[in-house]
Amino acid sequence: MNEHQVHREASIYNWLGERVRRFVRWWRKFDAWLNQPLPKGRGLAWRWFAPDGYAWFVPALASILILAMALGPTIEMRWGNLGLLAIGFALLFLLHAAASRQALFNQYLLAGQLVILAVLATLLIINARPETYGMMTARPRLHVGVAIVCALVLALPAAWLLASSMFRSNAGGGLADSLPKVELFLPKNRYDFMGRGPIAALASAFTIAPIRYPVELLLPGSLFTLFVPDHYLWYAFLVTGIAAWIALFLGILFDRLMEILQTIGRLFFIGPQRVISVLVIVVAVLRLADVHYITYLFNAGSEGYGNTTLMRYIAFAYAVAWYYAFWCDHFVARRLMRLMDRERQTITPVEIAYDYEGSETLSTVRNQGRTIALHGAGRLKVEGRYEDQYQRRTKAASDRAIQFMTPADVLAQFRAQLERLPAEQAPTGDLLASLRNFQRSTLVYPALVGALAYGLIGGPAVFSFLRAIQPPELAIHSERHVGKQPASFLFESGRPNGGCGPLQPTTPRIAVIASGGGTRAAIYTASLLRGLAEHDQICNVVLVSGVSGGSAALGYFALHEQELRRPRDSMDVKAWDDFSQAMALPFIEQVIDGASDMRFAFGRWHWASSACREAQRPNEDVTGWIPARSRLGAILAESFVCHMGAGTMEAPSFGVMLNTAIVGSFSDDSSSCQADRSLSLPERATRCRQFLDAAQAGGRLVLTNLAAPSSPPDDGSLHMQLVTLDNADMSIARAAALSANFPPVFPDAAIDIEASGAARTRYWVTDGGAVENRGAMTLYYAIRDAFRSAPQSPQALPPLHVVIADVSAPAGRYSESFGFGSVLGAGGQLGLGLETELRSAIEKFYCDHNSGVSIHEITMPRVFRDGGIGTHWLLPNSLSFTNPENLSETEILSARDVETLVLALHSDVAETYQDEAAAKKVKLWAQQDHVAKHDARWKDLLASLTGAGGKHGCLDIPGGMTGQ
Repeated sequence: MNEHQVHREASIYNWLGERVRRFVRWWRKFDAWLNQPLPKGRGLAWRWFAPDGYAWFVPALASILILAMALGPTIEMRWGNLGLLAIGFALLFLLHAAASRQALFNQYLLAGQLVILAVLATLLIINARPETYGMMTARPRLHVGVAIVCALVLALPAAWLLASSMFRSNAGGGLADSLPKVELFLPKNRYDFMGRGPIAALASAFTIAPIRYPVELLLPGSLFTLFVPDHYLWYAFLVTGIAAWIALFLGILFDRLMEILQTIGRLFFIGPQRVISVLVIVVAVLRLADVHYITYLFNAGSEGYGNTTLMRYIAFAYAVAWYYAFWCDHFVARRLMRLMDRERQTITPVEIAYDYEGSETLSTVRNQGRTIALHGAGRLKVEGRYEDQYQRRTKAASDRAIQFMTPADVLAQFRAQLERLPAEQAPTGDLLASLRNFQRSTLVYPALVGALAYGLIGGPAVFSFLRAIQPPELAIHSERHVGKQPASFLFESGRPNGGCGPLQPTTPRIAVIASGGGTRAAIYTASLLRGLAEHDQICNVVLVSGVSGGSAALGYFALHEQELRRPRDSMDVKAWDDFSQAMALPFIEQVIDGASDMRFAFGRWHWASSACREAQRPNEDVTGWIPARSRLGAILAESFVCHMGAGTMEAPSFGVMLNTAIVGSFSDDSSSCQADRSLSLPERATRCRQFLDAAQAGGRLVLTNLAAPSSPPDDGSLHMQLVTLDNADMSIARAAALSANFPPVFPDAAIDIEASGAARTRYWVTDGGAVENRGAMTLYYAIRDAFRSAPQSPQALPPLHVVIADVSAPAGRYSESFGFGSVLGAGGQLGLGLETELRSAIEKFYCDHNSGVSIHEITMPRVFRDGGIGTHWLLPNSLSFTNPENLSETEILSARDVETLVLALHSDVAETYQDEAAAKKVKLWAQQDHVAKHDARWKDLLASLTGAGGKHGCLDIPGGMTGQ
């Protein structure tokens, strides 16, 4: 390489160095101004807002915690919350006023802040009552902030004691006496390249940045990814990631810039905040990978931009971590300032003089007029004046030299320089031993205070998750069974039929099966039922069976039967509009909003048994010291009750089956468990863990108003577990929520049966789709049992039409899954096989009674269920749809247009759209779906119901036996 090329490459390096130098100087001045301890002599009003000697963010963080404690992480604006807010800020102003007059209050500002937070937590505990969703009261809710305050009240004094004990010198004032001998300013000319091969240095720094700093590289883009609309995800992530990569690349080249990056990084990569940052990165990567559970939560809220609740949770978590980290670092910085103070003041000084007495070094800063001051983020600011020669050479606008150092950096410089002093100048006594201990402490102290934070928050959380008592989401206390017979609905004539007239002997009966699928299934089922009502067929619906989202729609239909199940000439259009709107409600947002309640995060010793308009029952409590932790599914159940109604299974005049999947059970008749038998069933189930039974896992538990199906023959053969609960006082809304308790978002839900005279039993259930997502098997079982109990007569029976509203996602293409594809799909395949056998048996029964059964598969068009409408109980503000026949064609529709399109699949509603062109295009894609064939099958169903399609023989089944 010739001399000219070397000079040219070095110029590239020096050009970068010059610009980095300018930025670093500007940033240090900005940092010195922004994070400086507030000076004395300010006006009284300003000192009431922010006390002397602390950076501005100290009272700001305290205010954020007071705000979160008073209003909760989700910002509850109840009168009780507002009262707590007023008390909290009044106490904070009084603390600042006292700190402005008394040095003792200023010195122990943290203690005052912790007392304020503890007072608010105490008032919150005293005033809060066992809460449920929709609780109409001015009282505040007991939220997770109480647990966080308890952790802070314990952890921060412990951190102060640790700092006091670990940074205590055995050398008296040796550190202060040796300070003038230590040069804390770093050498000059650190931006100039002094060797050969600058291009190689640039390339290696650029390559090593993502390897050495992967978390630091990914976090900025991840934070943007969580808070930007879905259309700008990759753009925001890539642009921010490239900027972070360039900054890290320059930081590797120029250590003064890396000091700045590390200082900013302390907000996100040190202590508890690093765990939060890693979680943010994981969630952001899942969102970028278009994982459905994540994208639906973050892409858009139901009422505008983004999911603001999740944003508040993340901001609150960072604020708590910053508050804790600042004070932990501040304790060490204050201890070091106290050790370096030659004046031996009783109150730790904010700033001390530091005149360097050593020989000339590589530093360009004058020896005299230097100071060391406390600074933000637990750092020390070392300030002096540049030498005249250096200032002229660099053409600096100011002679102010600023250096920021952590206590660990200062101690490293102390040790390195004092150990190199000549023997006659070396410090005597135990100073070097103390310095070595201090350096070890700077490594051990962050680990200890971090472990303390993780233990105080994570320990109780893990304990409550593993050991806390689980309140039931549905409790049955009576022996009143409904026990309606399926045969009476299918075969009898002239019986009461709700708001409809009695069915005639020849009137076709309709059984509706609604598959699982969250919001997608709910709005589709509501649309199909409305279509039946508009064609005057809703009164012929005599049996319904649902799973998950289908159960929600069928549950609402059962609760509002008087308004919805009427002849066409008295149809209540508003009631049907309300039905559709209720199914599109953002139930998952309501769950997220309530997730910060203490009853879900850690547990409470009391819980409410009823919500909204349910019959009021006394609140439950535990008898021991272990709390009861409700599961997130309780919010879904309570919100269903509040938005759908509080009716019970006794009311519907037709057969209702809402399907769940059994996970486990516990029977309290076991004499083996030695726990106190006077305890409540939830407590007994918790204390008798070794007697919990998972033998029924994968079976069906049906919440219904129908009599239990006949038991299988007791011949020693194995049968699928099928448990039927038909209690008259059972809440339909809660039953629908249990059917929609989809994993892994919702943990297993508990159903308690505590009827007198029988063994107390608890079942744990999950979403019915975990076993079989169509809900057809239990309905076919009911029809089969209807024939077994019906009198044998040659008289023709009314024909039966089984309408299956299926919104299951298409299977898609095969890809490597390491066997999980087969594991996850096995239940559906086995369910279809059993379904086919049951169909065959039912067809034979109808043939034997001179009648016929017709199976109608009304499958939702693929454009709506293949990445279109999600299953998460959230209909976002906007949704993206792709043409199944041409994946390059995509349209974005508003939630309102989506509701109208789904409703228009079966209804004659006036189709008005916000985006007419896009909506009509999506509708055309649905009509051209040659796989689902929705429109053709819907027309065939209507023709069959009205007789226009001709009479089918008992073997002539529309749709065939394959469910096409």
